[in-house]
Amino acid sequence: MKKVLLVCILLNHFLSFSQKSVQFSDPLPFGSNSQLTTEKIHFGKYKSSDSEVTYVIDEKGISIVTLAIASITREQVRESSKLQVRGDYLFGIKTNDSVPCVLEGENYYYGIESKLMIAGEGSLNTFTKITANKYIINFHEGSYFEPSLVIFTGGKMTIIHSDLAYQSLFSSILQIKTITRYGSAVAILAPTFEQWEQLEKALFNGRKLIYTKE
Repeated sequence: MKKVLLVCILLNHFLSFSQKSVQFSDPLPFGSNSQLTTEKIHFGKYKSSDSEVTYVIDEKGISIVTLAIASITREQVRESSKLQVRGDYLFGIKTNDSVPCVLEGENYYYGIESKLMIAGEGSLNTFTKITANKYIINFHEGSYFEPSLVIFTGGKMTIIHSDLAYQSLFSSILQIKTITRYGSAVAILAPTFEQWEQLEKALFNGRKLIYTKE
């Protein structure tokens, strides 16, 4: 009977442990100053063969650029007073500009770029510098933060999103409260600057997303 009780206690502890996740009360590393963007040497466009996303880094910050494919019929172009095709470019979709287009059958296909600032000017997220080649994007989620690591080396940008599943290491970090999000418990942690090195190793051990500078 005691063995059954012990197994139940351990199982309940494991389930509650595995379902719990974490967020952070302040941007990481704690006490670091925020900034708009990276060092100038990292400015440029970064692409990956595994993704349609392009990252753009400039003096305003870091943005994600995606391309949405749309189409319009030849008849619509003919009947429109605003639309006009000249060669491989469609005019009238963007104000005072054209977009490349391709004619297939009776449809012109074109792409519209969408730009989202994820760090820097106009973004709610907080961008902090660890070294000249290593940064943290602290994504603002509700009232708290979820960090992602950004590393630059050899003309490449590597992004590692944090593993926010609760780990035993987190028990040594000040927990200021627990909230419920999407039906699961979330521990809100407030680590000190001295705990950062150990915390960094625990958080960023997952998949590396690698983008090459153009």
